[in-house]
Amino acid sequence: MTDTVESLAQAVAALERRTENLESAEAVRALHATFVRAVADRQFDTLAGYFDSDAVIDMRTHGAKQGEAAIAEHFSHMVNSPLRGASYLLSSPVVTADGDEAVGRWTWHRFHTEAYAGGDFPAHGIWEEGQYTCTYRRGDDGRWRFSAMRFRMVRPDADPEGTPVGPGAKAQS
Repeated sequence: MTDTVESLAQAVAALERRTENLESAEAVRALHATFVRAVADRQFDTLAGYFDSDAVIDMRTHGAKQGEAAIAEHFSHMVNSPLRGASYLLSSPVVTADGDEAVGRWTWHRFHTEAYAGGDFPAHGIWEEGQYTCTYRRGDDGRWRFSAMRFRMVRPDADPEGTPVGPGAKAQS
């Protein structure tokens, strides 16, 4: 009888861990979608708040940056980027959570609605595709944040490879 009770207790504990990890993965998906929505809405002053204070970002050809101040400064420059009329879509999320840590990989699409090909001739169907590779951490306050973010364009013209993101990555502050 004791073996049965112990076996059931272990099964319940395993289900609780699995449920927690599935709920965490969903929270990470919501975090990432909300972050991209803030980019689309040009809320650049809020973007650093999605990251841990010691997070590392490696965004395209800008080089790796670490820490709250460096990340906030990076996103503050996006105000000058020509994104008027752009739409965004995240797809193909692969997110795995384990306790207070998670990893995710996403496909990002940007569609331009106001592009012109020479003079006043509208060009339709202009798009870009990129890939986010991220790690996430749940803080003591229970909130999920990015602990590392790497972003590269993959189509139609791929970005050159650069410094990898993660523990030990060389960062610029």
